[in-house]
Amino acid sequence: MSPVASRSWAGRLLAGAALAALLLPAPPAVSGSTEVKLKLPLRPKLAVTGRERIALAPFIVASKLSERKDATKYKDLDVDGEFRRFLGKQLARRTKMTIVTMPSDVKLPTTSLKDLSADVNFWRGLGGRVGADILLSGVVDFRVEDKSGYKTEEYVSRVDGRTYYRQVLVESTGFVFEVTVLAFDGQTGAKLFQETFKDSREKSRRTADEMAGLFENLFSLENQLLGLFVVREREASRYVFD
Repeated sequence: MSPVASRSWAGRLLAGAALAALLLPAPPAVSGSTEVKLKLPLRPKLAVTGRERIALAPFIVASKLSERKDATKYKDLDVDGEFRRFLGKQLARRTKMTIVTMPSDVKLPTTSLKDLSADVNFWRGLGGRVGADILLSGVVDFRVEDKSGYKTEEYVSRVDGRTYYRQVLVESTGFVFEVTVLAFDGQTGAKLFQETFKDSREKSRRTADEMAGLFENLFSLENQLLGLFVVREREASRYVFD
């Protein structure tokens, strides 16, 4: 092929490639997005007007039903009383419901959660006695668990300045609080709902205190417990595309 013909052939190739490039569809523009934080309302478990009269009946204390080694160690800690005082204060402060005082002589008819849930006559009679629209009860459990184990940590040798690893014994105390809340209609005695909440914390054994541990558990569960009766807000992410 002559040099002239070669140049002509190359020119036709380049022209064809340019034309093909023009005919190809343009790539889609990359669309951007913006993250938006929204506060979404969470409906309460129980539909209330906010003006109801609510009474906190005794709760079954699960630790009294077990044979755990620590069951007698914390016998002076009134888990039922502390929980009811805490919840009553939060309801009084964060809702418009009236907290009805529960007589001290009220005793639960059973230590079985299933039987307690089904005892319509007891709850109807108690609701009429104290004049409450809603009655709360259930089961509370508070466990204090001493733990020990080894963990790996770094240390710098004073001899050669190098970093080494060693196993050290770590002792801690765990606090576990669990509550199952039952709500009853004060007029009919019917069960309105049943919900369980649980929280666990861990502290250095040297700074562990069972009362402080219990209230850390309770404060952690505060919003969830109040969410049974009042509207809460939950933050969620949504994306707006350009």
